[in-house]
Amino acid sequence: MAHNNFTGLLKSGIGRLSNLQILQIHGNSFSGPLPGELGNLTSLMLLNLGQNQFSGTIPVEFSNISSLQSLLIGNNNLEGEIPDEIFELKQLTELYLMNNKFVGSILNSLSRLEQLSRLDLSGNRFNGSIPDSLRKLNKLISIDLSHNLLMGSISGSVIAGMKNTPIFLNFSNNFLTGSISNEFGELEMVESIDISNNNLSGGIPVTLQKCKNLRNLDVSGNQLSGSVPEEIFPPLDLLSSINFSRNQFDGEIPGTMANLTRLTSIDLSHNKFKGLIPESFGNISVLKHLDLSFNQLEGRVPDTGIFRNITAVGLQGNPSLCITNNTQLCASSSRSKRSLSRKAVLILSILGSLALLLVFILAVLCCRHVRKPKVKEPENPELPEHTAGFTLKRFDRKEVEDATDNFSEGNILGTTSLSTVYKGRLEDGRMIAVKILNINQFSAESDKSFNKEMNTLGKLRHRNLVKVLGYAWESGKLKALVLEYMENGDLDRIIHDSAIDRSRWDLSERVDVLVSVARGLMYLHSGYDFPIVHCDLKPSNILLDEKWDAHVSDFGTARILGVHQQDGGNISSASTFQGTIGYLAPEFAYMKKLTTKVDVFSFGIIMMEFITRKRPTGVLTEEEGIQITLPQLIDQALSNGLNELIEIVDPHLASNFSTKQGFIEQLLNLALCCTKMNPEDRPDMNEVLSSLTKIS
Repeated sequence: MAHNNFTGLLKSGIGRLSNLQILQIHGNSFSGPLPGELGNLTSLMLLNLGQNQFSGTIPVEFSNISSLQSLLIGNNNLEGEIPDEIFELKQLTELYLMNNKFVGSILNSLSRLEQLSRLDLSGNRFNGSIPDSLRKLNKLISIDLSHNLLMGSISGSVIAGMKNTPIFLNFSNNFLTGSISNEFGELEMVESIDISNNNLSGGIPVTLQKCKNLRNLDVSGNQLSGSVPEEIFPPLDLLSSINFSRNQFDGEIPGTMANLTRLTSIDLSHNKFKGLIPESFGNISVLKHLDLSFNQLEGRVPDTGIFRNITAVGLQGNPSLCITNNTQLCASSSRSKRSLSRKAVLILSILGSLALLLVFILAVLCCRHVRKPKVKEPENPELPEHTAGFTLKRFDRKEVEDATDNFSEGNILGTTSLSTVYKGRLEDGRMIAVKILNINQFSAESDKSFNKEMNTLGKLRHRNLVKVLGYAWESGKLKALVLEYMENGDLDRIIHDSAIDRSRWDLSERVDVLVSVARGLMYLHSGYDFPIVHCDLKPSNILLDEKWDAHVSDFGTARILGVHQQDGGNISSASTFQGTIGYLAPEFAYMKKLTTKVDVFSFGIIMMEFITRKRPTGVLTEEEGIQITLPQLIDQALSNGLNELIEIVDPHLASNFSTKQGFIEQLLNLALCCTKMNPEDRPDMNEVLSSLTKIS
């Protein structure tokens, strides 16, 4: 019954199904209170009521289901305190209460759930401190207490008690204080630690070097200070993501950090790091994101590796950095800055005199200009208004015709009802893609929108967006975008073309593509002056360059048609923009309600499609031959276990499946979260990216 459109109350009569062992009705729109009669289902082992709109409290009758192993009631509107009776369910291995409105403290009674392996209480209003009783849960492999109102310190005894168990630990986004205890180093099995966005102080304990399985470490958004110990990093050779941003760290960036060859993301921004940037950062071949902005770094910026892609590195807010290959020039610049103070008085005096002289000259010129009669400039009917705001090159028709051999059919890369894309070559030899918009779909009124959006597109710069190089425009005749050319085509071809060599597309490569797309979307949603919603994200709009790095394309077409987020999140119903069936979020398809969560839904579908190689619509079940959606297929497979999961994934991922199963399950569960019916229940792209980087 999961992932349908069921609404209304859950009837009390369900309590008469006394032999029921599994009940999964998640992903619907049930509302009202949870019936206490569910407590009569004493044979239940799995109860999944998540992703609905249930309200009220947890019925104490649930404590009667003594055989219950999994209680999953996250993503509802439940409230109140957790009944103490729930902790009598001694067989519970999974307790998911996330994203509700639960209040009160996390009870010490939790320790009675001795079999508990996964605990998620995130996204509620729990207060008080982290209970000491957690140290007794020696089978926990995952604990998430993030996004609550927890206060106090993270007890060293609690952490020490978990030393052989937790693999994923998330205490982020609370009000925790105190220091990071040395006992964190005893978490020998831990793969991910997220204690970001609290009020923690002190430094990074050297004992963290003992967490040799650690892959993701996020301590951002605290009040941590001091230098980061060099000796921490050499043993942590599995680390792929480090986030120390928005703290008060000082001293030099540890060179040993730059020797970790598996790092894909490093964020040290908004601290007080000093000295030079380690040259060895440029030697990390898999590094795709490096943010060193807003520190006190100085000297020459390296020019190898990731530093060759300036959009992948954040350097702003370091006024003493020198971006040049000329070492002598950097040294000269540095000496000049140091000597500035000794000459300040003389320089300011000279500049003051020059300024007065300049004001006098300008006054004379202005007087002369006023006496001149104005000559009206000839109008150019072909040019839109306000072209002064454009930052893109304007190509004329002949240039794009020559580049594409007069729009030769042999150069067509793709076509839709809205546009046709041609491969082209400029006179200087550069390869480009020319996107010719279908004039019949773009009314004359869209000229103003086209002009405005060209101005916006010219300002968007991110390594995971296809770069817009320019445009061509003739009123009522031609609207075209000139884009950078992507050598390896689009993701749709990679997924579905049987001629593609799939040996290079293992799980890690697929996750890399998804991470790149997520970064591009996050920039569109939150990296510009206002949120930009793509509206038509799909595999054919994800392009791959010569290095197989992913870039989001076609993020301007919807806006040119006038589709953009307005007050209340609605768009004009007169828009000709329809999106693509299968990737459309329901609120956009049926109600024309537009928020950034529309793109999150599409991204979730793409995740599923990339893992399964199945189109998002018209999926047939083998047994009944009934058409279901891709999210429904995924949800069924995850519920039914290993054998069915192997059946639905891409056969090229099925080999050595046991080593990948956990990662694939995490990816597909994240995809299901992205495709929830209620947009408010979906994560934003920042949260999606955070989850993906932890999986990778």
